[in-house]
Amino acid sequence: MMSVKETYEICNEVDSFIARELAESIIHKVSYDMLEAHYGILPISRTGFYRRRRTVQKILHQRMIRVESKK
Repeated sequence: MMSVKETYEICNEVDSFIARELAESIIHKVSYDMLEAHYGILPISRTGFYRRRRTVQKILHQRMIRVESKK
């Protein structure tokens, strides 16, 4: 598992405008709707949010595989 800091950095690279929400969504497994309920209206559509979330998760997965293969 990647650290919180590493996860946030990757989210920041993917979309710096919503990096905090993306990181929270991935780390705490929180949905777009829950984030909207907590923070108010997010400056991104649900579809766009989940597209970026999948991008971050893909990068995290690739990095974890790379780390595992080095062991």
